[in-house]
Amino acid sequence: MISVIVVSLNTKDDFIKTINSILSQTKKVEIIVVDGESTDGTIEEIKKISKYLNKIIVEKDEGIYFAMNKGIRMASSEWVYFLNSGDIFFENTTVENIMNTLIKNREADVVIGNSLVKKKKYLVKSPRTEMNNNTVSSCFSHQSTFVKKDLLKQYPFNTKYKFASDFDFYLKLFKFNKKFCYVDQFISINKYGGISDINRIKVYLEFKNVIFTRNYNFFNISKINSLIFINFLKKIIKLILPTSLIEKIVYIFDRKNKC
Repeated sequence: MISVIVVSLNTKDDFIKTINSILSQTKKVEIIVVDGESTDGTIEEIKKISKYLNKIIVEKDEGIYFAMNKGIRMASSEWVYFLNSGDIFFENTTVENIMNTLIKNREADVVIGNSLVKKKKYLVKSPRTEMNNNTVSSCFSHQSTFVKKDLLKQYPFNTKYKFASDFDFYLKLFKFNKKFCYVDQFISINKYGGISDINRIKVYLEFKNVIFTRNYNFFNISKINSLIFINFLKKIIKLILPTSLIEKIVYIFDRKNKC
């Protein structure tokens, strides 16, 4: 019923952690691994556990969305889910629980749950809002999202984006009036400090390009410009303030969503 796609490139320790999380589930899924020819021992780990993996692709690609599209083409289940190297399922019954939810919501095209982000010794609930006509940035993480395979094959990720192709994809589905179902279930615990976390301004600049294409109006452009400016200020502040002080400030802001 569910194909889980794991994309990896030189993430051996994180990759093992993610695969173990999938294998520990009480319900089995189709596991698809797409590796970009890692050189850190990840490929050796893939070979060790190959009997537990349904499909394996090891070849160079041009980025994460190229790899995700490869995985989609190999998927044979009704629903597709992406779990990044370093991310894990919330608990070992997560797949079983979400399968029951998907069965009850077969008319949905996208089912979105909740996710947590691991920051040092504490967990923070990842922000989640419903997509609407004034959406200018990601409303949820793809690690909390299950999508009908046919839609992913019909509308593959646009590889011109390095950071925002998943946002572009979900906004496209929303504009095409596909059905989004939001459920109050925790799906994943995500590793902090990924490529989007450390390239926040570039991410928002790509969001702006998506907005021009999919959700353009003066109000939305003003909103995204404000977010770009705020993130630019944050970057300047991080360069000026000591790391210890920044961590304390982040911890204070995280308290309301801390778990």
